[in-house]
Amino acid sequence: MNGVTVKGWRNGLLLLLPAVGDWPEVIDQMDARLDEAKARSFWRGAQTTIDCGGREVGLEDLTTLVDRMKRAWGLVPVAVVATDTTTRASAEKLAMTVYDEMPIVKKPSRDVVAEAEPAPRPSSIAGTPPPGASNALYVPSTVRSGQRILHEGHLVICGDVNAGAEVVASGDVLIFGTLRGLAHAGCLGDESARIVAWSLRPPQLRIAAKIARAPEESTPGGKNSPSLAGKSGPEVARIVHGEIQVYPL
Repeated sequence: MNGVTVKGWRNGLLLLLPAVGDWPEVIDQMDARLDEAKARSFWRGAQTTIDCGGREVGLEDLTTLVDRMKRAWGLVPVAVVATDTTTRASAEKLAMTVYDEMPIVKKPSRDVVAEAEPAPRPSSIAGTPPPGASNALYVPSTVRSGQRILHEGHLVICGDVNAGAEVVASGDVLIFGTLRGLAHAGCLGDESARIVAWSLRPPQLRIAAKIARAPEESTPGGKNSPSLAGKSGPEVARIVHGEIQVYPL
C-alpha cells in the first residue's frame, strides 16, 4: 500500500496506514482521503479502526493522529490493528482496543444467540459458506438495548430490535417487528444482502460497506422513494445503483 486508504467496514470506518512515509505526510494523506469520503457529513460520529500493520507508531504520533480524527473530522477512533509492540503500547495508553489482525465476524454457538458487547473485541471465522448454503439463525425474541448479535449467514429476528441494540449478519437481516437499533446486512461485503422489517426506524442502516442515515425530519415518500422514516407496512432496504434504498415490501 503506497498511501492512506479509507473504507467502510462492519464496525464503521477503517483507516489503513502505509508501511513507510513521514508522519506529517501520513496526516495530510488522511485528510485528503477523508475529504474524498465525505467524512464530515457522511461518516461523522462513526467508530473508526486504525490499521497500522507492522508500522512503528509512537505515542506522540498516534495521539496527533487520533486528535486530528476527532477534532477535524468528528470520528471516534476506538481500535488499532498492529503487530509492532511500540504501536500496540501506544494504543493501549490511549485506552484503545488492540488487535493483532483485522477482526472478522464470528458465528455464535447454538445456545448463545445474543450477548452484551459494550466494546469491540477480536473474533474470527473458519470461512464463508458457499453460495446458496442454508445457514440462518432464528432469534425468537426481541433484541434488547446493549445486546449485539453476530452471525455468518441470514439472521431472522422474531421481535423488535430496540434502540441501542445491534444485529450483524453476512447475509440478509429479517425482522418481524420494529427496527430501532442498528442493522448491518452483508457485513462481509455482500451487496445483494437485504434488511427487511415490519417498521424501519433505525438511526442508520448498513449493507456491505454502504451506510444510510435516517433523515432529521420524517418526510413522506412514494413507491421507490428512499426513506428511513418508517412507513406503514413492511419495508425492505437494499443497494440500488450503489446506494441503500428503502421500498415497501
